[in-house]
Amino acid sequence: MRRPLHCLCLATGLALGVLLVAGAGCGDTTGASPAAADTRPDAKPIFDVRSVTLDARTRPDSSLLVRLRDLGVTHLTLVAFGWQKAPDSPTVRADTGDGWYSESHRGIRTLARQADALGMGVILKPHLWVGGYDETQDRSTIGFESDARWREWEANYRRFLLLYARLAAEVDADALVLGTELTRAATERPHFWRGLADSVRAVYDGKLTYAANWHEAYERIQFWDALDYVGVQAYFPLTEAEDPSLAALQEGWRPHRAALAKIHERTGRPILLTEIGYRSAVGAAAAPWEWPERDDEAVPDSALQARCYRAFLSTVGRAPWLAGGVIWKWHPPGEVEGPTAFTPQAKPAEDVLRRWFTGATADSGRTASPAGGSPGTAQ
Repeated sequence: MRRPLHCLCLATGLALGVLLVAGAGCGDTTGASPAAADTRPDAKPIFDVRSVTLDARTRPDSSLLVRLRDLGVTHLTLVAFGWQKAPDSPTVRADTGDGWYSESHRGIRTLARQADALGMGVILKPHLWVGGYDETQDRSTIGFESDARWREWEANYRRFLLLYARLAAEVDADALVLGTELTRAATERPHFWRGLADSVRAVYDGKLTYAANWHEAYERIQFWDALDYVGVQAYFPLTEAEDPSLAALQEGWRPHRAALAKIHERTGRPILLTEIGYRSAVGAAAAPWEWPERDDEAVPDSALQARCYRAFLSTVGRAPWLAGGVIWKWHPPGEVEGPTAFTPQAKPAEDVLRRWFTGATADSGRTASPAGGSPGTAQ
């Protein structure tokens, strides 16, 4: 059963607004002081769409989804890939086989059924992988110098995306992401994306968005009116300080929140943060988009990761125009990456998410401990 992704916010006069049950009504509190923004006025969950990206190489035990439900997660976000050799190659190859479980059609179907049985929904989010597995991803630069080559790529991409639109309809997904971080294609070819949205709506009747990068992208998209949400990959830099306080992190969100509010006002669409995450490493607040697993010198800092989540939830998380956020990311036990990775599981950040996602009235200050480890403190 498809679940509503947001409620109405009467103050906007539009059916696309979001009523935050955890905020102070429908007013935007952008000017509120950071210290005041961290208090909880009631015991209700924050924004409606509380999702995690599930990244599973093999079929996860059913207890994993139970744990996510108990964390307050409302939706699983599942990523499936298309493959492109280079940014200037017009061929897009879909892979519907049995690769990583959460990326395969078989896995998506099964996980969607399991999520539905637990009262959770699914967001389907196709990606393009450009180049080889170990190569730097540069999907944002996909583009061509002739209209003929553009049309060839667009025809191939439309076939790829419609494959997942039909799958989204089959599994009754609540939302489908039309594209992710394809900055040049999205900004130079808006007519294509409008036509793609029309084609998708002919086979799928759920919500649509596009996942625009936070950096010089989401403010330039011209087709938000054709979609249901403004989608943003929200890796905004907050502060250069190595060990920033919660107040400093909250202050770092101020200009980004103002910019997001302006986009909402201009488009009349609620904002869905299609990815938001923080490494548990020194520097996470300065460059959240960087992958510490690729840096042998990255220093673990799970307390900073927890503070970054608290800063987000206590400031932007209260905005009346925010439909929700997708946490990057979550793994089955045994597949969890190293101590500096993005996942909040079995770290202080997990307890922070539980507090805000379930509406607990106070931080317990403790989180589930990794095997063989001691519990951490959510600072």
